[in-house]
Amino acid sequence: MLFTMNRRYFLKLSAASLGSGALQMAGLSIAQQVNSASWQMKFKTALKENPWLAIYQTAANEAFASRAEVVGHWPKELKGVLYRNGPARHEIGDFRYHHWFDGDGMIQAFEISADGITHKAKMIRTHKFKSEKVAGHALYPGFGTLPPEQIPITDPDSMNTANISVLPHHNKLLALWEGGSPWEIDPDTLETRGIHHFTEHTAGVPFSAHPRIEPDGTLWNFGYLSGARLIVFWHLNRNGKLLNIGKIKSDPISMPHDFVVTSRHIILMIPPLNFEPSQHSSFLDAHQWQPDKPTRILVVDKYDFSKYRWLELPSQWIFHFGNGWEDSAGIIRFDGARYIDPSIMINTFRDVMRGVTPLANFSRQHQYQIDTRKWSISEAPILPSDILTEFPVIDPRVSTRRYSRLIMLCTNKNQPALHGHLNGVCSFNLDSGKHNSYYYPDTQIPEEHLFVAKPGSKPESGGWVIGTSHDWEKNKTNLNVFDVETIDAGPIAIATVPYALPFGLHGKFVEN
Repeated sequence: MLFTMNRRYFLKLSAASLGSGALQMAGLSIAQQVNSASWQMKFKTALKENPWLAIYQTAANEAFASRAEVVGHWPKELKGVLYRNGPARHEIGDFRYHHWFDGDGMIQAFEISADGITHKAKMIRTHKFKSEKVAGHALYPGFGTLPPEQIPITDPDSMNTANISVLPHHNKLLALWEGGSPWEIDPDTLETRGIHHFTEHTAGVPFSAHPRIEPDGTLWNFGYLSGARLIVFWHLNRNGKLLNIGKIKSDPISMPHDFVVTSRHIILMIPPLNFEPSQHSSFLDAHQWQPDKPTRILVVDKYDFSKYRWLELPSQWIFHFGNGWEDSAGIIRFDGARYIDPSIMINTFRDVMRGVTPLANFSRQHQYQIDTRKWSISEAPILPSDILTEFPVIDPRVSTRRYSRLIMLCTNKNQPALHGHLNGVCSFNLDSGKHNSYYYPDTQIPEEHLFVAKPGSKPESGGWVIGTSHDWEKNKTNLNVFDVETIDAGPIAIATVPYALPFGLHGKFVEN
């Protein structure tokens, strides 16, 4: 049954998600404005010395289109569209954002057919993007940046950058953010259609960038409302109809980015990066890391949001989970890319915006286990200590089900790339513990890679791994294809377009 909330209450919660004034300053001091301008100068200077920093430049155009040049043997059965999203406008005038997550979103599509591969990309024309384009300067506060001449915020969707991920679902293509509604995109032309509301009562209510979709199309998601100290949970059917929405109090509250769904439960980790609203900080800076406090684990009955339990683990930070499943005895198992703290988000993703080379301080993949009979939880690393990982993905056909294979970006911390980013793709078998990896040359920086099943194959057997990489030496973007069984042999085919776009975040593959 649909959890009933009236529109006025939801709008109140939406406004509360902005925090108690944390994003509504009237402007910056003269010293802060000068400091903001210096970020652009520092970045330009650093770019001359380290050309790989081009991945953090603003896109040269608002739209791109090209046919790809293919080298190698492209699998005939691999057809469909790879959609990707990520921040692409990092500067407005002489103002440069102070955090990678603040850039306006750009949607991309690699269209793969018997006729070849074409690529196109367009800026997502959100309210924020269009308003600031007309104004010629930044108007809205960002995740980690306060512009000099910002205007008051009353609705989360007015500052929605739509820059994190994409969701192909119920015959729609949605661009996802974290703090507000999805933006609907035309899947063929990539034109922005407008804000998508699942119901009139849920306009502006946070819908996270990492919904979980079961093999039958059922969709689960969450959102966090920091000012109200609430977690919101969503349940939609395969046709995009809202079946249920509910809320659970979380005090303290943090900014969880991803979550896990099993056959019976939803699992959300609340790290001790706690929201402490301030009148003089960005949303990110309104959070305080408190490592002496535990990470709280919320386990919710996915068919009755009023039934839930809290568990605890030592302090840690996780951006992304691979998958989770639950056996008949009530044991939940799931994996996550575990950091000891959120310094990569607080410091690293700021440093790169002014041209500082990041340190290889990525996560180690862990497996977690929850016994729902005893309500206990444990964790353990699943890869050697020298292998650092991120962006874990699975075969979508085993989502919320038992699984054995993870595909991840990786790096060897003893042999880091000169650019300081992840530089490889790894396949890991949870049952056998075996793994194999391919490492890109230092002239390329890979983005998230996905598993694509071979038509007619059984789950987790037969298929490919596809993912993009930025060739900063040639200033081009590659779409790389691997046989999932022999990743260490390198790409079996590479499709190249004659330009390089800013570094993106997440994507989804849609089969023909």
